[in-house]
Amino acid sequence: MSEDRTNFGFLDRCDDRVAHLARQAEHYVHSDPDSCLFKLRLMIETMAKRLVSMSAPDMADADLSSMLGVLERLGTLPRRQADGMHAIRRDGNAAVHGNSTPTPTAMRRLKDAHRLSGWYARNIKRGSKVEPGSFVPPPAPFEQSKGESKLNREIDELEDRIEGQRRRTREALMLFREDEDTDGVRKRYRIELKALDMIAAAAGEPVIDAEFVALVMAMDLEALFEHPSFGSDSREARRNAEAQLAEVKAELERNEHLYLEERANLVQEMRLFKRRQLRGET
Repeated sequence: MSEDRTNFGFLDRCDDRVAHLARQAEHYVHSDPDSCLFKLRLMIETMAKRLVSMSAPDMADADLSSMLGVLERLGTLPRRQADGMHAIRRDGNAAVHGNSTPTPTAMRRLKDAHRLSGWYARNIKRGSKVEPGSFVPPPAPFEQSKGESKLNREIDELEDRIEGQRRRTREALMLFREDEDTDGVRKRYRIELKALDMIAAAAGEPVIDAEFVALVMAMDLEALFEHPSFGSDSREARRNAEAQLAEVKAELERNEHLYLEERANLVQEMRLFKRRQLRGET
């Protein structure tokens, strides 16, 4: 996509560095999806650092997962935006560690980044008019064959399954639901969970979110043990919390590794298909 057709022009008046990284990612989405993910991960890390510097400056040198966790617990980063940032963080980490990124995955994360950028710009430039517009997928430099289109559909279906599983896992671990009238509970949990940032940051990066760990470990707090709904003493509740945490981590690790393997197989299949195309075998 040319400079005058970028999806991220609105960022120029907000944050030059974020705008530059977004344009780079956009440029690479078809030609080099791994580089696209590298740039997107750096983009959200830059965004997170600026947001943390405004609300929790003592965490400015923390790793990305820890910064996102702090922003969530402070209420600065809403759930939907947090999910998008964690998705980019995960796929960016996978790309950094040698897991090839298919173009449909990079395009999804680029679209996530566009949505996140609009939210970010509104928070940085409060009171200013921010118009991100609708995301327009950068056009491929070549027309896809039927075989490529079929493989890309399979990759998109895999990504749907990944996102669905992550959403179900998060919802299963929530101690309250978003539609409940729980402002007081939310405030108390945020205060309690702030003390667990170091635990959360150390647990399972990059295959388990800091929030997942913190919410489960919150059961280990005496204030929650004493709640009548638990119906057990502190030691039993602690054992249950630890067992739940171990089970969640193991399940997430299995799922994430399976997804990465399946994604890698589809990428390899796409590469083999393109080689056959070049040899005139398809």
